[in-house]
Amino acid sequence: MKGWKLVSPNKLDEVELNEVYEGVSKCKVKITKSLLSFSDLLRYNGEIETEQVVLGSAGIGVIVENDANLFGLEKGKRVFIEPNQKCQQCYNCKSGESNCSNLQIAGEDYDGFLRDFCLSSSDKLFLLPDSVSDIDALFISHVSNALAIIDKLRVQKGDYVAILGGNNFSIILAQLLIYYQAVPIMLTIEDQSYTAAKESGVYYVLDKDDNWQREVSIITGGRMAEKVVYITDSYIPSAKAFQLASFNAGVVFTGTSSGKPVQFNQAVKKQLNILCVNDASGYTASSINLLANKAISLAYVTINKGNYRDVPEILKTLNASYENDQLISETIIEMI
Repeated sequence: MKGWKLVSPNKLDEVELNEVYEGVSKCKVKITKSLLSFSDLLRYNGEIETEQVVLGSAGIGVIVENDANLFGLEKGKRVFIEPNQKCQQCYNCKSGESNCSNLQIAGEDYDGFLRDFCLSSSDKLFLLPDSVSDIDALFISHVSNALAIIDKLRVQKGDYVAILGGNNFSIILAQLLIYYQAVPIMLTIEDQSYTAAKESGVYYVLDKDDNWQREVSIITGGRMAEKVVYITDSYIPSAKAFQLASFNAGVVFTGTSSGKPVQFNQAVKKQLNILCVNDASGYTASSINLLANKAISLAYVTINKGNYRDVPEILKTLNASYENDQLISETIIEMI
């Protein structure tokens, strides 16, 4: 088995991976497509310190070997591999709790999916219905994280939810909020995401030329947003999230932290409830069901494409774009 391993900042090596197939509640999966995310890029360029691991934050593939006792996970089945696993070392894991306090993430704590094959325990494999395309499947974790945010913010029908940041995730989250009959207000400084959000059906989209505080006040009848989602990957100051929140509102921070300072004086004054959500575990089956029923359309997200052999050059190009403050979108890597 081979894969692209990050061995030092800005340097990938194609290495042999020595995973041993034991055949006990495990499957060997031929990876057909992998996803390079913004998180992968920040680990590649050294902005976020990481282990020497194979990158690739999401992957889908076809089962080529399996335990004979695994009903439904037969050879040839197309699957999504859930990209996280419990650490088995923290207090919660050893106590049998469902929530791991040190959840391990693929491409960060252990080898991701920029490789030809991987071994996975059966509980991390999810069958993909024909109505879920390969591209849809690679964004299952995005949908799952959006579901986690909606759940933890306790979003209700008619709630105004301000989303600060214009990227693919923000468009997916906004569509999901509409599906649950909430009212998203998307705020972005990126022309590309402004247009995509409008085309996807988001009614309230504000750009860099709008007075955000005044417009959100008008939209909400002076109350401001009861729920706010701040995407840390954006170039928007975090103070804006607190400005747009109503008194005692819930504010979620999500995304890949890039070390920007956060001033909490307004949050304290307004007695805001701040949550950090970046965990897609536990929502995979629901996300697949939403995608199968076309509750979300990925026709409006920006996706780059590339091949396995070109991964080093693709990451160099993405890093150059990032250094020029350009919006970074996910890249789908064809592994075959």
